Amino acid sequence: MSQKDTISKIAIDSNKNTIVGLVIVMIAITAIYQLRPFLDDTQFSYIAIPAYAILPGLVTLYSTLLAIKLYKRNSYQAKGFILFAIAAAFWFIAEQIWQLYDHVWEGAPFPSEADIFYIAAYPLMTIFLFMSLKPVLRKTGRNVWLFAIGLAISFLIPSVLAAYDDMFEEEAFATSIALLYPILGAIQVVPAIVGIMYLTKQGASLSWMLILFGFIIYTIADTFFLFAELDGTYYDGHPVDLLWLYTYVLIVFAFHIRLKIANIPGEQNSSMFFSENVKFETISKFGIPLTLAIVCMVIFMALIHSIFIETDQASSNQTIMLGVVAMLAVFAAIVITINKNLSRLVKMRTNELIEQRDNLENLIEEKTHEILKSERLSAIGELSGRLAHDLRNPLSVMKMSLDLIKQSPADSKLSDETVIKRMNLIEKSIDRISHQVDDVLGYVRNSPLNLKNVSLKELVQSSIDKVNIPNDVEIKLDKNDVKVDCDIVKLDAVFINLIVNSIQAMPNGGKIEIKISEQSNLAVLKFIDSGEGISDENKSKIFEPLFTTKQKGTGLGLASCKNIVEQHQGEISIENNPTTFTILLPKILTISQVKLQTK
Repeated sequence: MSQKDTISKIAIDSNKNTIVGLVIVMIAITAIYQLRPFLDDTQFSYIAIPAYAILPGLVTLYSTLLAIKLYKRNSYQAKGFILFAIAAAFWFIAEQIWQLYDHVWEGAPFPSEADIFYIAAYPLMTIFLFMSLKPVLRKTGRNVWLFAIGLAISFLIPSVLAAYDDMFEEEAFATSIALLYPILGAIQVVPAIVGIMYLTKQGASLSWMLILFGFIIYTIADTFFLFAELDGTYYDGHPVDLLWLYTYVLIVFAFHIRLKIANIPGEQNSSMFFSENVKFETISKFGIPLTLAIVCMVIFMALIHSIFIETDQASSNQTIMLGVVAMLAVFAAIVITINKNLSRLVKMRTNELIEQRDNLENLIEEKTHEILKSERLSAIGELSGRLAHDLRNPLSVMKMSLDLIKQSPADSKLSDETVIKRMNLIEKSIDRISHQVDDVLGYVRNSPLNLKNVSLKELVQSSIDKVNIPNDVEIKLDKNDVKVDCDIVKLDAVFINLIVNSIQAMPNGGKIEIKISEQSNLAVLKFIDSGEGISDENKSKIFEPLFTTKQKGTGLGLASCKNIVEQHQGEISIENNPTTFTILLPKILTISQVKLQTK
C-alpha cells in the first residue's frame, strides 16, 4: 500500500460510523414527527419551529466554515462553496419567514417573502453543482445526460401543468413564481442525477453521495408539496416535511465529513470529492441501504398519518405519494437482490483475480527490492567519492591541531586558550565526520521497526537535549502531547536531523518552534524555523538522495528522514513562509503494516 493510499484510508475510516450516526438522527426525527397525529397545531409548533431553525442553521454554518477554509487554501472549489453558503443562508431565511407565517402571523400569502428567498437559492445551488462536478461532467456520455434530462422532465411536466392550471387567471407575478419552482427544481436535479450515475460506475467519496442524495430528495419533496398544496391535503407536519428535513441532515453530515478532510495537513486536503484514489463501492455499501432506510421511514410515517389524520379534503396526494414511495422501496429491494446475486456470480472470477494479483504483487516486491538494492549500491558508489573529499578536510584539521598541541611547550596546560581552541577544532571536525557517517548509515540501513508506544513531546525533548544549540538560537516546544507507536531510535534520528538543519539554516540565529497536534487518527508534528526558506526550485528535490544545497554534506539526511517516516506509514512535507517541515504519523501501527513497509 502506498503512502498516499494509507493516509486516504485513515481519512475515510470513520465513514461507517458517520452513516450509523446519520441513520440514528434521521430515525430520531422520524420518531418525533410520529407525534403529529396526537398534537394540535400549537403543540406541534414546539417541534416544527426548532427543527426548521436548527437544521437549516447548521447547513448555513457548516457551508460558511467550509467556504472560508477552502478560500484560505486557494482551492478551486472555494467559489462554488461560497455560492452554496449564500444559497444556504437564503434557505435559512426562507424557512424562518415560513414558520412565522405558519405559527405566528395570521395567513400565508402567495407569493410571500419566503418564496423569493426559496427561488433565489435554486440558481446558486445549480451553479454550485455544475462548478463542483465539472471534472465528472466532462467524462459523462450523452446517454447519461439524456437519461438525467428525461428524468427531470418527468418531474417537470406534471408539476408545471398542475401549477399553471391552479394559477389560471391569477396575477402574472404569482403565476411566474409558481411555475419557477418546478422549472428551477428540474434544472437543479439534472447535474445531481448525473453525479449519482457517476457513483454507480466509479468510486466516490461519501460526502458527495450525501450531497447528491440531498438535492434529489429536495426536488422530490418540492414536487409532492406542490401536489399536496393543490389538493389541499398539506398540513404542518405532513410526511413531505420529513424529506426536507432529511435533505438538511444529509448536507450537514456531508459538510461535517468534508471539514474533517479539509483539516488534514498536506496535499490530501485539496483532493476532489470525486477522486480516483477512493476505491470503495459507495452506492452498494452506503447509498442503497441509506435509500432503503429513508423510504421505509417515509412509508411508515405516511401510514401512521393516513390512519390517524382525517382531512376534509381528498387524500389523493397521500395515495400517490405512498404508491410512488412503495415503488421506490421495491426498486431498492430489487437492486439489493441483484447486487447480491451479481456478487455471487463474480465471486469465482474475483478469487482468480485476487490470486493473480497476489502473484504479481510478490513479483513486483521482489523486483522492487532488487532495484532498491541496486540504487543503494549506486548511491553508495557515488557517495564514496564525495566522502573521500569531505572527510579529508576535517581529518587534516584534526591532524594539524594534534601536531601543534605536540609542539606546544612542555609547561603548557590543557586550560591554555590556544590549546582549548585547537581542541575545539578537533571536536567540531569529529562532529562533522560523525554527522556525515550517520547520514550514510541512516540511509543505507533498512532494519525492521522496534515499536513502542511513546510520548512525542518527551521524544522530541530528548532529541533537543542531544543537539548542541547555539546561544543565538531559541527552541520552543509545544505543550501539547500525543502518544504514537514508533521506533524511538529512528524517530529520534529524524528529529535531530530536522533540528540541526533548522539551526544550520539560521547562521545569524533565530527561533525554532515545534508544534504537536492530532487530527483524527494522525499525529501531526511541525518544525518551524525563521530561516530564509527553500527556493521553489529546490522544494521538489529536497528529499532526493544525494541532493544538497550545502557545501559540506552528504545529501542523505532528509532522504533518510523520508525513509524512516514512510516506514512508519507516515508522510513528511515542506512549506515556506515560514519554513515548515510537517510530519504526519498514524497514532496506531499494526504488525502487518510494519511488515509490509519493511518488505
